[in-house]
Amino acid sequence: MLTEKEKQELREMAGSSSLREEFRAVERNSRAIDGRLSVDQLIQWLTAIARSSPVSAKPRPIVRYTNVKI
Repeated sequence: MLTEKEKQELREMAGSSSLREEFRAVERNSRAIDGRLSVDQLIQWLTAIARSSPVSAKPRPIVRYTNVKI
């Protein structure tokens, strides 16, 4: 069961037109007919997923590669 606070948060999220549009974009992109996404569509999808996450991403340290061969 959800607490009253959780229910209120869900109601507030449901009232957000931008959040609803982002979830619609996620659904559209996940149902692509040929299964391929353009780079722009992928970025839009990743942005929508990141915005829907309640927790910010943890900063990662930069890894220095000293011996890189191509």
